[in-house]
Amino acid sequence: MELFSNVGNVQKSMDYSSNVPNQDTLHTRKLENSQEMQKDKQDEEIRKHQKETTKEDLQKLTEQLNKEMAPLNPDIKFKYDDKVNELVVNVMDKNTDKVIRKIPSDEALKIMEQMRKLVGALFDDKG
Repeated sequence: MELFSNVGNVQKSMDYSSNVPNQDTLHTRKLENSQEMQKDKQDEEIRKHQKETTKEDLQKLTEQLNKEMAPLNPDIKFKYDDKVNELVVNVMDKNTDKVIRKIPSDEALKIMEQMRKLVGALFDDKG
C-alpha cells in the first residue's frame, strides 16, 4: 500500500512540474513575441508606403485630368486634397477665373477632415 501511495505522490509532483514553464518554453515565447512585433512593424511600414504611393498617384492623376480636360472644357479644374485624401472638382468662371462651385464644398471638406481626426483618435493603430 505504501508503495502505491509513494508512486501517486511522485506522479503528482511530476504533473506539477510539467505545468511550470521551463527556460526553453519561456525563450520560445519571447522569440514568438519578438517575431510578432517585427511583423507588426513591417505591416505598418507597408501600409505607410502604400498610403504615400497612393497620394502621389492621385496627385499625378489630377494633373493628368487637368491636361486632358483643358481642350474640352477649361472651366473644370481637378485638385487632390491631402487633408481628406479626396479629389476636389472646381467649376471656374471663364472670364474671372473665380470658383463658381466646388465639389465637395469647403464646409463638407472641413467636416470630412474633422471626422478623419475623430476616427483616428478613436481607432488609433498604435494603441
